[in-house]
This record gives sequence, C-alpha cells and structure tokens, in this order.
Amino acid sequence: MANVLSQDEIDSLLGGISDGKVKTETDVPEQDNDVDFKKYDFGVSSGSEHLRMPTLKIIHERFVGILRTSLSKATGAIIDVNIAEIDSVRFGDFCLSLPLPSSLNIYKMEPFRGFALLILEGPLVFAFVDTFFGGDSFRHVKLEGRSFTSIELRIIEKITKIALLDLNQAWESVHKVNMVFTRSEIDPQFAAIVTPDDKVITIKCNVDLNNASGTMTLCLPYSTLEPLRDKLRTAFGGENMEIDQVWKTYFENKMKEMRVNLDCTLGMASINGRELLEMKTDDVIQLDQKIGDPITICVEDIQKYKGFPGTYNNMRAIRISDIIKRSK
Repeated sequence: MANVLSQDEIDSLLGGISDGKVKTETDVPEQDNDVDFKKYDFGVSSGSEHLRMPTLKIIHERFVGILRTSLSKATGAIIDVNIAEIDSVRFGDFCLSLPLPSSLNIYKMEPFRGFALLILEGPLVFAFVDTFFGGDSFRHVKLEGRSFTSIELRIIEKITKIALLDLNQAWESVHKVNMVFTRSEIDPQFAAIVTPDDKVITIKCNVDLNNASGTMTLCLPYSTLEPLRDKLRTAFGGENMEIDQVWKTYFENKMKEMRVNLDCTLGMASINGRELLEMKTDDVIQLDQKIGDPITICVEDIQKYKGFPGTYNNMRAIRISDIIKRSK
C-alpha cells in the first residue's frame, strides 16, 4: 500500500501538470535545427507513374492492334492480343513475380540509353512452337525444371523480332525509335537491366491462340522513358493536340488499308414473264442506256463517279469523267 498516493499528493500532481511544472509524455519536443526535413510529394507514389503517362497507353494499344495482325500472318492462325494491365513497380519486385521458365528478351530502345525487356512466359512459348509446327496448342507441356531447346529459342527470337518491329511502328507518331534485339535470358539475375530498387513500367498483354493462351510483358525502365516524359504526359484535350494527331494518323492509315467493292451498271431493262420465257439464243435486250452516255460507278452501293467504258492493257475498264457530289 506504500505505492498508493494520498489525496493531497494527487491534487499536488494535477496542479503541477496544469501549471506546466511537471513534464508529460505529450509535451512537444524542442525542434532540432540540425535536422533537415524534406517535403513529401504525395503525388509521386511507386504505383502511379504510369497513370500520368496517358500517351504510353495509347502507344501500346496501337501496338497490340498491329501485333495481332503480324502474329496472325506469321503463324497462319487467328491470334488475339489485348492489354491486361499497366503498372509501375520496383524492378526487384517485378523479377520476383515472374514465373519460371520465362524467356526474358533484352532489347535497346535507340537512341535512348538503357535496356528494356520483352518477356514471353513458358506456356505462351510452347503454344507458339506448337502453332508454328501445325499443332492445336492444346496438349499440356510440363514446364517445371526445364529450359528452352534450340528450336524453341529460334521461335522465341522470331516472335520477339516481330514484336519489336511492331513497337517501332506504334511509337512512330510520338517519337521515332529503333528497337534493337540484344539477347535472350531465362534467369532474371542475368537480365538485370536496372537495379532492384529502380522503378519500371510494365505492360502485361494476354495472347490467345487456338486452344491456348499466355502472357507477354513489356518492362520499360522509367529512366529510359525520362527524356520522353513531356510527350508521354500530354493531357487529353489539353493545349497540346499531339495525341489527337496520333489518332488521326492511325485512322488514316487504317482507312487506306481497307478494301471496298466498286461496281458499275452498263444499263438496265424491264421485261415481262412471257418475254422471259420466249427468250432464245442471240436475242438482243435493249438497255435504257445509249452507247455515248456516261455510266454510274458505285462504291459500296453508293453512287460515287460517272465514267465511260473502254479497254486498258487489253482488259475492260472504266474511265472516270466526273465525281458525283452528294448533297449535304
């Protein structure tokens, strides 16, 4: 009971706290002038850098569209490629998340310094090998504890070079770059393009082919993209209309690649059922069009031009004489 305070001692203690004579743990410590405090920018976080680069997403959306066509032509199969996720992470964390085996393809993004990675995960590699050799990509392949054969490495290099050429085309309207393939690795320790603490932007793509699917990932060091920061951070609808120009060029190129049906009608005639039944060989059907009259040329069933029939290089042809202007 010796540790119990009396009522007078309690009143004295409370009075000392109120007067400031007794220090408590909640007292504010005196400021140390030798400590250099730095302001923290809450706008900069490890996982948000890609969100401030909207043009980067546009570039890679265009990339998967081009790659979809290129891979389908190369394999003779219908291949679908879509962006699954774009993220900003530490390079060390990214390497730890990679499944094994994976093909880590190192390339240089000239004229900028540093290297980048294009990763093809094991299931995707074996699906491509199966597709190139006429398989259905359906059989299960045991991945654990094995590396890639020389044939598989050749297929990996072929796919990688196709993807890098398509990346060149996707970047063309923003900045002219040249993706140069360097080498392939299977161990992330030998593909250390930056230090484990450096920030990288990863673009993960789902690739679907025949009865199989897999993941392809692009890993871009932020230090490599730093010279393009202003272009990649261009805001939509802002003062800089460069993004609109990118889309305009893209759509113009796609429209020029489209195939359209063009046809022309030399003339028309109407007959009744009796005349149709009585028709014989060498009978002549008189059209509503005279020989010297221009004929109408239609594009996708829309009247577009006037012209005259004739021949060109021993083939039947139409010489366009006028453009039909549609009323607004």
